[in-house]
Parts: sequence; structure tokens; C-alpha cells
Amino acid sequence: MIADISIAPVGEGASVSKYVARAVAIIRESGLKHEFHSMGTNVEGSYDEIVKLVKRCSDAVFKLGAERVLIRMYMDDRHDKVSTIEGKKQSVENKL
Repeated sequence: MIADISIAPVGEGASVSKYVARAVAIIRESGLKHEFHSMGTNVEGSYDEIVKLVKRCSDAVFKLGAERVLIRMYMDDRHDKVSTIEGKKQSVENKL
């Protein structure tokens, strides 16, 4: 499964990079394959791994002082073949 995850506090001002940085650090420490980008992070893993990871990230943002956290998670789950971040990108590149 591949998920695109974005976690951000609400009401913490214009810059939320300290909160995002904490979430990204947790993702990096998870050992799951991931790719950070400007609007979120792509993560490869099982459904359970990804959901547990998102919970840990959300908890950490709350621990930093946020009173409200928005989580956007877009997941791609295939049963016909193994799907990877790199494979999805390569499929599009091959067609370009």
C-alpha cells in the first residue's frame, strides 16, 4: 500500500514547519520507505503500519502544543500487484 500523508496543526499561525518536521522525523524513524515532498509524505507499508504511523505523528503534534490537528491521508491499495512509490512514478515516466 502507498499512502500520501499530510499532518498539520490548526490555529498555530502561518508557519507550521516545526510540527511538520516532528511528524517527518517520526516517519523517517519508522523504517518504512517514504518520500517527503512539499505538501506531504508518501509512505509504503501495510494498512496497519501506515495507520499506526499516522497516529504516532498526530500524537506528537499534539504533544508539541497543538490543540487541533488536520490529517489528510490518500491511500492506494492494490491486490493485483505490488505497488511502490518508485514504480508508480516510473509508470508515468514511461508514458511520457
